[in-house]
Amino acid sequence: MSLSEGVGFRPNFSSTHTITLAHPISQVFPILGTVHGHERVCRLSKLCTHFELGDSDTDSILAGAALAESHVRTLPSSEEMPDTGSDSVAATRTTRTLARQSFTMTETIPLFLGLLKTDVVLRRMLTWDEDARVALYESESSSGVRVWKVRMFEEVGVSTTRVSERIEGLCPRWMRWIVQREAEKGHIAHMNEYHTLFTG
Repeated sequence: MSLSEGVGFRPNFSSTHTITLAHPISQVFPILGTVHGHERVCRLSKLCTHFELGDSDTDSILAGAALAESHVRTLPSSEEMPDTGSDSVAATRTTRTLARQSFTMTETIPLFLGLLKTDVVLRRMLTWDEDARVALYESESSSGVRVWKVRMFEEVGVSTTRVSERIEGLCPRWMRWIVQREAEKGHIAHMNEYHTLFTG
């Protein structure tokens, strides 16, 4: 069973990639895992032609739940959750509150060897767990492609951080072959540029 099957959809394309950065996790996570460096991370993609932050809020998940196995894009914010009363089962459960940030990004996709271009608007949500060092990206595009991406951070030395990403997505069946190919190629190219955010 894939990671995202239980969190909203059954994926029909995926990609996994891991890199190692020669920087401590205390520097890497705020840039790659939270809103602080998020726009810079997105703009590393050569396809990104527009980026705009939306609303920020928080989301509550059960204390034992892992963000890396969650689906929170469509959940109401913690502030919007109804007061269920102190006697209810929901109120007795221990929860954790995580920050999340909505954003919109436009990717300009070349077609027919670059002779034509088309804009794809992505509506996305970034949620992060500072304790677990995990970031979750969820998006839906104007072309009907949904993506669930988890980014995990591991300290492998005093000044070394391993960053692993898993993308799982759902697209129209007729697009699957090309989306799978482009997702893998774009994913690897994007992650291989992360090191540039820590130079200078």
